[in-house]
Amino acid sequence: MIKILGCRGTIPVSGTNFRKYGGNTSCLYSPVSEDECIVFDCGTGITLLNSQEFENIRKFNIFFSHLHWDHIIGLPILKAIYNSKITINIFVEKKENFNTPDDFLKELFKPPFFPVSYQNLRANLKLSFVDIDKTYKFGSVYVNAILGNHPDSSLIYKISRELYSVVYATDFEQSETASERLIEFSKDVDYLIYDTTYFPEDYEGKVDGISKVGWGHSTYKHGIEIAKKSNARSFVLFHHSPEYNDNMIDEMFLMAKSEFSGTVCAYDGLTLY
Repeated sequence: MIKILGCRGTIPVSGTNFRKYGGNTSCLYSPVSEDECIVFDCGTGITLLNSQEFENIRKFNIFFSHLHWDHIIGLPILKAIYNSKITINIFVEKKENFNTPDDFLKELFKPPFFPVSYQNLRANLKLSFVDIDKTYKFGSVYVNAILGNHPDSSLIYKISRELYSVVYATDFEQSETASERLIEFSKDVDYLIYDTTYFPEDYEGKVDGISKVGWGHSTYKHGIEIAKKSNARSFVLFHHSPEYNDNMIDEMFLMAKSEFSGTVCAYDGLTLY
């Protein structure tokens, strides 16, 4: 099971025009056992794990697609990181300015950006760089990674269980090389969760005169091409633009579904089996 805790991109949003699909930024949750889980990205959606529903979790395995603000902003608000009885394994991509994976948290938890310093975190923390040649195993769940295509780089993840498989390809922009890599990685998956930030016209700059080519995001049309070529069962619209209200996302969903019947539109709280 994969539960989408946040599917918005760039910044969180709120208000009556954003109720249907939600306003939390990127975060996926997958249980391993009663007291262990896997989390992909720590947007504002991760704060939902502070509720009583998840109070039995004692081990978090957190994988980051990349470290832009909308994907890390929820981590300092996760109560578990201040609990000495909890273990948190964090996996990040190797960056040139990080000598060790711990450097990431030392930068994030540092005044004046956040009042709590790294030294005051209480959880049993273990940070590692992601090895794209390795298969990570947590109970009956397997996690693999490949390189994506996004400014400052990013990672794409595959989550595999006995009954289903999911590819999480947020913050991805199509290119010949990257798309072929993603097609191969997504062969026969049950769900392809894909970055559909823009309508095609908006991506090309026909809406506001500003081209979004090279910004590291994509469209449902490009995603459907990849879904069809990879033989994915379902295609999931994800990383909704904060400028797109419920009506606009409804429109995108209908357009995408007319081209690929297995299209699903992500919303906060959606569970994929």
